[in-house]
Formats: sequence, C-alpha cells, structure tokens
Amino acid sequence: MARKRQQKKVAANPVPFVAGLAILMLAVFAQVTSHSFLNYDDGQFVTENPHVIHGLTAESIGWAIASPSLGWYPITWMSHMLDIDLWQMRAGLHVMTSVILHIISAMLLFLALRRMTGESWPSAVVAALFAIHPAHVESVAWVSERKDTLSTLFAMLALFFYPAKRWRVFVAMVLSIMAKQMYITLPFVLLLLDFWPLGRGVRIKEKSPLLALTIFGAIMAIVGQRNLSALQSVEAVPLATRLSNAAVAYIRYIGKFFAPMNLAVVYPMQPIAAGVAAAAALLLVVISIAAFRYRAKAPHFFTGWFWFLGTLVPVIGIVQIGTQAIADRYTYFSFIGLSIAVVWSIPRRVLAPVAAVVVIAFAAIAYRQVGYWRDSETLFEHTIAVTPPNPMAEYSIGQTFELTKPDRAIEHLQRAIRLSGHASEWTAQAHVGLGTALMMKARPLPPAERTPLINEAIAEFQRALSIDPSAAHARNNIALAHQWLSASAPLFR
Repeated sequence: MARKRQQKKVAANPVPFVAGLAILMLAVFAQVTSHSFLNYDDGQFVTENPHVIHGLTAESIGWAIASPSLGWYPITWMSHMLDIDLWQMRAGLHVMTSVILHIISAMLLFLALRRMTGESWPSAVVAALFAIHPAHVESVAWVSERKDTLSTLFAMLALFFYPAKRWRVFVAMVLSIMAKQMYITLPFVLLLLDFWPLGRGVRIKEKSPLLALTIFGAIMAIVGQRNLSALQSVEAVPLATRLSNAAVAYIRYIGKFFAPMNLAVVYPMQPIAAGVAAAAALLLVVISIAAFRYRAKAPHFFTGWFWFLGTLVPVIGIVQIGTQAIADRYTYFSFIGLSIAVVWSIPRRVLAPVAAVVVIAFAAIAYRQVGYWRDSETLFEHTIAVTPPNPMAEYSIGQTFELTKPDRAIEHLQRAIRLSGHASEWTAQAHVGLGTALMMKARPLPPAERTPLINEAIAEFQRALSIDPSAAHARNNIALAHQWLSASAPLFR
C-alpha cells in the first residue's frame, strides 16, 4: 500500500514544475545579459588570461588539463574558452551561460529528489529555493565562479543517476572535480541519501571508487590553492582563530539562509570573542545531537542538517583559503541540506502558501542582488555599504577608478592600505594602484603642479617593491614617471 501511495505521488507530471523553475530563474537572472566583466578575478580567469582569450585550441586545452597554476579546473577553463569562441568578450553572454547551467542544475535537483522521495511539491520547493536563494546569486552572476555552476551541474547529475547507475555517478563526480574540487564531499552526501529518503542502509563499500576521487580532489585542491597563493599558512591565521571563525561561520550561514540580507562579495575577517565562538559551537553540537537522536522520527532533518554541515567542511575555514570570513558562493550546494531539513518539516497542508510567500520574497531580493553584480563600481560600493571596514572591497573599487576617477581611487586605496594593517602581496598592489591613480591625477596638470604628485607616485611604487620586489607594473611605472618628470608640456591628450 505504501508503495502504491508513493507511486501515486510520483505520478504528477513533472513538466509544469520544470517549466515553472525555468521561468522563475529567467525572471530573476535574465538581466545579466547587460552586465560587464569585473575587476575581481575576471581578469585572471578570462579577460587577461592568455590561454583563455584565444578560445579552444589544442594548446589551450593542453594547458587547461596540465596546469594547476591558478587552480586545477580543466573543465571550467575549457568552458571559458568555448564562451570566447561563441560570445567573444560580451560579458553578459558569458554570465548567461552560467545562468543556463544553473537552470539545468535546479531541474536535475527537482527530478532527483522527486524520484528518491516520491513527493513532487516538497522537491519543487527545495529546487526553487536553490534556484532563487539570494545567496546563490554570487555563484551565478560572477563570470569567475563558472567553476561553481559547472561543478554543481555535474554533482546534480550524480544525484540524478544515484543509486541505480553507479558508473554514471562516478563519471559525473570525475567531471565535477575537474570543474572545481568542491564536491569531494559527494560520497558523504550519498551516504546521507542512503539513510533518507532511500532507506538503503549504510553502503560504504560501493562508494570506494568515489572515496578515491575524494582523495584525488583534495590533493588537487591543495596544489591549486598553493599555486594561487590563496592557501594561508598556519602562522598567518592561527588555529584558534580558524576554529572560532568556523563555528561562527556556520551560524552566520544559517542566518543568511533564513534572512538573506546585506549580502556581499567579500566579508572581512573580524575578531571573535571566545564566548561567542563557544556559544556558536555549543549550538551546533546541540542541533547535531538532536538530529541524531530523533533521526528515526525526522530522518529528513538528519539528512538535511548533516548535508549542510558536511558539505561546508572543505571551505568553512579550518584550512584557511583566502582572507574572507565567509562567502556566499560556499552556500550554493550546502543550502540544499537546510532546505530539505526545513521543507520536509512543514505540514503539507500549509506548505504551498508558506512556500509561495518565501519564494516570491526571495526572488525579489535575488533580483535586486543580481543588479549589484552589473559592474565593479556597483558591486563594491554595495559591499562597502553593507559590511564592516573592508580593505579588499576598498582596494577593488580603487582599482576600478584608478584610470578614470583618480581622486576617488586615491581615497579608496589609501583607506585599503590603512585597513590592511600588514605588509603583503595584496598591499603591494594597493600601493601600485595608488601610485597609478596619482599619475593619472597629475597627467593633465601643468609641470609645476604635476611634479609633486608624480614624486608621490614614485614613492608609492617604491613602497610596493619594498613589500614585494616582483610587484606587477611597479618598475615600469617608475620608469614612466621619470619620463613624465622630464616632460615640459602637459601630458593630457
């Protein structure tokens, strides 16, 4: 009888659900066709990458497969190269490719959950939350995060094929890891799905090939991040700081799941009181114990909660990658777990009205959030407005203005240097940017007014070289500055 009831639930036609998801996502994301490339990673991943800008060639494909210099993302690199062949440098269409990948991922998630659970409406709500949650805008609207949307698409394919087609699951995980090594936790997710909704029992042995991929993916992630200089040393971020931030980060992510406000591309690290970290850790432990204790009565909550916890482990900050405290893009897959835990806990008689209100509200917030990603100026002005003092955001908007609005660039770059608080490769480039802005300010002035600004610019380039002797453009700009000093006529044309 139970099987007949489940078959009756599954019998609902999936086409209206799939079409509804596509329409919903296009309503939120179609505006990206007018967006620009950003000065935050888009240069090294696309616009200034000599291996990408010539499109798909035998040489560029070989580089994508063999080189981990910016991270090992061969499938992602090739997708960027294909975009160059298709769209040239029309940034909005590059982003639209990511939107299409996102749409397909949401559809696969719905179909996978519907098949596994036998329930169409809760599956559709979870897929809709994945589709338009405002925190997921970063992964979709940022060209450099193609690795997120592409690796997630293959992870969704793995869920779609699981458990019947194990070799297809294996191939999907291989492709996902070749796009980004985020889903080294996929075998863990499949074990959770074995418990609920599949009820297959613990089947670790059959996942041995996937666990081997997990080890391989972890190794390639470490190699790539070290080459990218994003993996921070233990000395740079002490273990106690990393553990405190990890505990608080989980709670912050939960907060952003329910109230996705003040979202930003960069969240700076902040001091965390020991009591706050301890309270956050205690809350996580209490919820985890409750999820385990009541796993028989609420198996969906067990699966959803530990999906959320487990899939964030590689990026929660225990191994520090970059300088951010949290990142919206890290929620792209992990929030599916929270969605499952919440949606299947809502009584079916009120699920439709509650879901309608939440989805409409989130879609409206997401639509506005997509708009903040239209160009670098808009993105970083918004980030500065909604975050604590943020040196990386100040630096990035300073870079945006250094050639066109030097006075504004000088203001932001000086603040970035002051906030950074320590000498690093990052601050070296801030000094280079500040020197460049000073030269651009000096350029149209007569010699008497120009000279002090150019000397100040030279001093900034020298400060950059004292921090990083190989600081990009510093030496060339010093030579150019001396040429300008010897010129007697205005340099502006």
